[in-house]
Amino acid sequence: MDHEKDSQEQPVNEKMPHKIGSDQPEVDKIKDANLLVQRFQISMAVEDFDREINALAVQYSQKMKMPGFRQGKVPIEVVKKVHKQALQEEIIQQAVSKLAFERIEKDKINIASEPVVEKIEHPDGQGFVADIAVEVLPDIQLPDLEKLQVKIPRSALKGEPFDEAKQISLILEANKKSQPVQGRPIQDDDLVLLLAQSTDLASKRKWPRQESYFMMKKENKAEISDLYEELLGKKIGDKFSIQRTYPANAAKKAWNGKKIEHQLDVKSIFELKKPELDENFLKSLGLKSVEDFKSKLKEEYEHRQTHQKEEQILDKIYEQLLASSSFPVPRSLVEQEAARQLTKNKRPLNFKNEEEKAKLKEMLLSQAEQSVRLSLILEQIRQQYHLDVSNEDIEKEFAHLAKHHSLPEKEIKKYYQENKKLDELKDHLISIKINEFIKDKIKIKEV
Repeated sequence: MDHEKDSQEQPVNEKMPHKIGSDQPEVDKIKDANLLVQRFQISMAVEDFDREINALAVQYSQKMKMPGFRQGKVPIEVVKKVHKQALQEEIIQQAVSKLAFERIEKDKINIASEPVVEKIEHPDGQGFVADIAVEVLPDIQLPDLEKLQVKIPRSALKGEPFDEAKQISLILEANKKSQPVQGRPIQDDDLVLLLAQSTDLASKRKWPRQESYFMMKKENKAEISDLYEELLGKKIGDKFSIQRTYPANAAKKAWNGKKIEHQLDVKSIFELKKPELDENFLKSLGLKSVEDFKSKLKEEYEHRQTHQKEEQILDKIYEQLLASSSFPVPRSLVEQEAARQLTKNKRPLNFKNEEEKAKLKEMLLSQAEQSVRLSLILEQIRQQYHLDVSNEDIEKEFAHLAKHHSLPEKEIKKYYQENKKLDELKDHLISIKINEFIKDKIKIKEV
């Protein structure tokens, strides 16, 4: 920090509320969420304030340079006079944060977000008084879990019987590999490598020649409209030209409302072929025989079926818990969850208008509120019923992971310790424990 800059004294801003440790005003959020706001006052006496100013001025003096003084030899009183405003602001910021959190800890305030400074009074030559507001977590009254009941269709819990031939076909389909094709025209399900150059017929602007792949499925869309129909039946080496007039909402924005000519060159054709269920394919999966493959296939299928059944049961239980619990949700947590969901979306968001943008925001906030509400209910269950993860639980999970991944247990432990993922593992295990607990408590009725 350059303490020599701006030695002009400015009054401390007493009106602008702000989040502690941040320069951004946050008071609007606190006002809007006033059902869950707790307010208190903190203060620092003038003698304590002066003592902190003196200590900070000593630190300043050791670093600052000033004409007429050697570095580290600037008198404290000179530092206090020249940098009065900077010293006061830094002390207030540090003290407010420290005192606010001390008060939160002392009063056991269950906060949902960082405290906000709504008002500071700091008369010249005195200490300060600050009004603090903080959003708190709601009080949640859980329903009697043993009196709750969820109804699930029997067909959903039954699942589909294992079809060995179908599952083998699915595995082979998923492991298709592309092979070059010679001597036949393009057909459905081929992968085509094209070289294309496009020209705006009005302005004569040419886009760079570039290669691209197109999967021959009728439902697939490309920047060049109706590309599937144009390629069907073409062969390697075919060169042809097509013209398209694009609408105002074309896939490629640069072509909006323009007539474009496309010069196309078919460079390669590939077909995706299933592998044979032979020794090489089995070896690539780490298996020794067809019998091992079929046994593993059935085991994994049954595991998926069980997992899907459990998910359907939990979804219904979650719905029942949400319907049976009513409480306000902290706005700050909802906004954080909405932002997290938004970052998970890898695709860019393009809105036609502000109305569309507003609808997406409303949908995100609604989904985020439900997610936060459920997490608060589950956390209340954990606390109320004293559910926790023991060292024994963690050791059992290490043994399970070692067996599942065919690795020594010490390697599993090393991974979690070195990558600092032990807390993630504990969160996963407590989630499992909570889910098992509510499945045991809440009645499941097949209908």
